Amino acid sequence: MVSLRGLIRGAIRSERRIATLKNRLKENERSEEMLAAFREERLDFALSNAKGTEAFKQNTEFAEFGFVDKDEVKASPDDFTNKHVKPFITVKGSTSGTTGAPLSIPQNLDSVLREQAFVSRYLEWAGFKQGDHRAWLRGDLVVPMEQKSGPFWRYSYFENMIVMSSFHLSSEAIPSYLKAMKDYGVDIIQAYPSSIATLAKYLESVDQYYQGRLKSIMTSSEALSQEDRQIIEKRFKCKVFDWYGLFERVAAIGSCEHGNYHLISDYSHVEFVESGDGKHEIVGTSYNNALYPLIRYRTGDHVVLATNQTCPCGRVFPVIKSIEGRTVSHVYNEDHEKVYALDQCVKGVAGVIGSQYHQDQFGSITVSVLVNDDYDREQEEKLVSNVKARLGSSMQVNIDIVETLVRSKNGKVIQAICTIEDDEK
Repeated sequence: MVSLRGLIRGAIRSERRIATLKNRLKENERSEEMLAAFREERLDFALSNAKGTEAFKQNTEFAEFGFVDKDEVKASPDDFTNKHVKPFITVKGSTSGTTGAPLSIPQNLDSVLREQAFVSRYLEWAGFKQGDHRAWLRGDLVVPMEQKSGPFWRYSYFENMIVMSSFHLSSEAIPSYLKAMKDYGVDIIQAYPSSIATLAKYLESVDQYYQGRLKSIMTSSEALSQEDRQIIEKRFKCKVFDWYGLFERVAAIGSCEHGNYHLISDYSHVEFVESGDGKHEIVGTSYNNALYPLIRYRTGDHVVLATNQTCPCGRVFPVIKSIEGRTVSHVYNEDHEKVYALDQCVKGVAGVIGSQYHQDQFGSITVSVLVNDDYDREQEEKLVSNVKARLGSSMQVNIDIVETLVRSKNGKVIQAICTIEDDEK
């Protein structure tokens, strides 16, 4: 079947309309002088647009702007709209809402096209060339949720893309996903980290490798752990290019072919505000959304800066050691303390393809697992032991073997679902 998504997005993503900008962006990668001039020009553009908003109209110099955050924007959303811009087309969208209610961000068409120019450049980092076939394994509701049998994908021939559902990744369906990508001749996979990691862990569980030939895999929209990166690269036999971005369009970070993360400093103006423990909060100013300019926006996400700012790739963008995104999924241990990092609980447990933690009362937790034939009573006992080692020996641990894991409305796997309120402690 042909997807209308391909026709619609293809019209917006016209390479001809973004070709000039892409050429300039490529120049920025290798020249500090070109990059500095571009950044100065774009910051002036952003501050000029801010004068058309109620929130920023009194400010002229960058230093006069105070920090703003998501709650402030949500409380007075119209105050951040540039009244001087009258777009012919307004594209409405919102953040994923993983930390609460989503934030609505309007964009004009120029903002959308500029965003695509940056994505297109990053695809080229990953080896993409016109005509390559891609697989898209993200939050699109490709087939009805209630559909129980495949295919769980559609073809967008306009984009040379197979668009696959991340909502139907059961252990029974995964082999058909892998075969469909191989048969289509996929060159690059664009996926949520949790979705592609599910496929990689399946391959690991059956001691197999992806049978197709990939140039690379691009991940975004979720945190990518080093452990998952290693499994993905091993089982798919290619490099992972990981992209950090926000729908607010105030910061972007991407890993290069050498695995180093770079601040994409021609995308936005970023300040790193020290937050302790060697970490810095990302505070960003959007270069590209004239309709809704956000100035000095606190993202709530943090990074660890690299001491060595040179990279073998030769790009002049600053090097980031690691990204510490918002950690919102947690459970409570036996001492009623929040525990966030749960990945280690399934490490070394054979047959587990995916896991999820559910807690609605202290002292007890249910672990939902996707498994294959390698999972047996011995592996279950090991899993229970690992969970108790992480959360406390007195924890009651229940194991629930499931066909699918609960996902957010955007198709992302939710690591932990905890209904215990903070005030219950």
